[in-house]
Amino acid sequence: MKNFVIFLIISQLLFPGEMKEWPTHTICKTEEVEAYYKSCDPMQDAGLSMDPCYRSLGKRLMAKIGVILRQDINLLYMNSRIGYNGVYLFHEEKTLCEKTAPKFSFCGKKKGEFVLYNHSVKIGGPSLPKGEYFINLELINENNYIIACVNFTVYSHPTV
Repeated sequence: MKNFVIFLIISQLLFPGEMKEWPTHTICKTEEVEAYYKSCDPMQDAGLSMDPCYRSLGKRLMAKIGVILRQDINLLYMNSRIGYNGVYLFHEEKTLCEKTAPKFSFCGKKKGEFVLYNHSVKIGGPSLPKGEYFINLELINENNYIIACVNFTVYSHPTV
């Protein structure tokens, strides 16, 4: 019996089965807002947190995101797509890292390093109207390699 249990444990470690997608993680959940994310990178999950959980966009938040780099970051581009209640609103492409003018501490990091971005963030704007928001963020390096990819879903249900 003992050998059978050991065999089962080893076989689960060596052959864990096929995972179709990463799990959905909860960022925050209050009476007025719920925020979730899921990694859309097929190779790795991402860690993310925000504190506190506000429906108002004009507030200052602490944002943390962490990933292990599978490629160097000399140039880094961010693609973002935003939707509201199933309707595509806009797409933005932005340069985050340039060789001559690194804007963030993670610019210039090498393959295998752990990157942790932990800073205060303020997103201008009013409180979120009631509805479902979808945000897709992709970080892509100079070789068109996906450094990180995250899908966010935010539900705003203000209490009146």
